[in-house]
Amino acid sequence: MRKLELIGLLMGYLFTQSVAFACQGGTCANGLAYKAFGVMQGADKPILAVFVHGDVSRGGPADYMYSYAQKFAGLRKNVVAVALLRPGYYDRAGKKSDGSNNRRRDTFYARNNRAIAGAIRELKNRYNARKVVAMGHSGGAGAIGVIAGTNPGLLNGIVLVTCPCDVRAWNLSRGRNRRSSSQSPVDFVGRIAPGTSIVAVTGSADKNTRPKLALDYVAKAQAVGLSAQIRIVGGGHGFRKISSPAIDALGEMAR
Repeated sequence: MRKLELIGLLMGYLFTQSVAFACQGGTCANGLAYKAFGVMQGADKPILAVFVHGDVSRGGPADYMYSYAQKFAGLRKNVVAVALLRPGYYDRAGKKSDGSNNRRRDTFYARNNRAIAGAIRELKNRYNARKVVAMGHSGGAGAIGVIAGTNPGLLNGIVLVTCPCDVRAWNLSRGRNRRSSSQSPVDFVGRIAPGTSIVAVTGSADKNTRPKLALDYVAKAQAVGLSAQIRIVGGGHGFRKISSPAIDALGEMAR
């Protein structure tokens, strides 16, 4: 009997260690889990800086933006930096956002983009932010780019890092001629609020989201009168090697 009880306890322990729990409690916004750094609720109208991760297609926790958000907030006054987990993703502590990540493929479709936009709006109200800037990496950039157009005025500035800004062109560039349910930032650029700052940052050696995608997006944004610029930097698709210029661009907006 004791042996069976021991086996049961061991199995229960392993199960709880491998399962990510749904979003609940005070660090959830619109069903999405997040971690905040810097000034907290009650501050005098801070700037809200939102960090949104990529697809993390190889699996595992999607919390690599936590350390960048923490450092960003630590270097600035009256800024709250939030690393937001996209729908269906989890961190290494087991916190998980509601919704589906579609097996980490084709993840920035309408339902998920609406969930992220709703979370940002809730966070803006929660922290009484006077300004919201956001940075997304890869699939996260795709989401942020769409949200800037579908929710004009919600984001005062966006940094799109290695952005698949035209999903069809992105698929074709990778030899995939297939239909996609994902929304493309390029389709919503004409609806972005005037005055929104846009910076696209892409690594010159990026073979996934090639620089042309960002170049074409910025050209279309400029054509409709938006303040948009492209920064081609050294590095590939991974965030770590191009993080400095991307965070510098976000810092220029968080003033």
